[in-house]
Amino acid sequence: MKIIEQSTYETCLASDLLMLIGESWSRSKEIEIWKQGWEFNYLIGQLNYAAKKYKKNLGVYIENRYYFEKLRKEKSGEIELVNAKVDIQLIKKLLKSGSVIVYLDNYYLQKIVHAPHFVLAEKFKDDTIKIADPYDGKSKKISGKILNKAIISLRNHLKYSPVLIRVL
Repeated sequence: MKIIEQSTYETCLASDLLMLIGESWSRSKEIEIWKQGWEFNYLIGQLNYAAKKYKKNLGVYIENRYYFEKLRKEKSGEIELVNAKVDIQLIKKLLKSGSVIVYLDNYYLQKIVHAPHFVLAEKFKDDTIKIADPYDGKSKKISGKILNKAIISLRNHLKYSPVLIRVL
């Protein structure tokens, strides 16, 4: 798989979605997906658009119950939402059937600033997870412990609900 480097500061989810569904990259595709998050909600707007446009069913795991309920009202028929605790165990389980987009605190990857960020987890082996990071367009290997810290920080420090996304 060719790793996509996001072309703007805010298009990590759009870039990850293109990689997850196996769609070739173009800046216009990336920006078009990203723009769909402007209307109602950053996450569900992009997911609805990508699922419909590229004819894919997506499974989306939302940890926060309130956020889950809000998104349930706005999702398209191609999106299956699941309210579940997002942790390393769930990621390992989902990786057995394909790649998974993970929402995390980027500080644990870049060591610069705390900010929400999406990456594509591709494989789990020996407590190491291989990810495609659209921030710099590089493949990286990180420990399950670091990934778990990044998810916990997203939840507890940045106050965002952890999210996982996969193709069904």
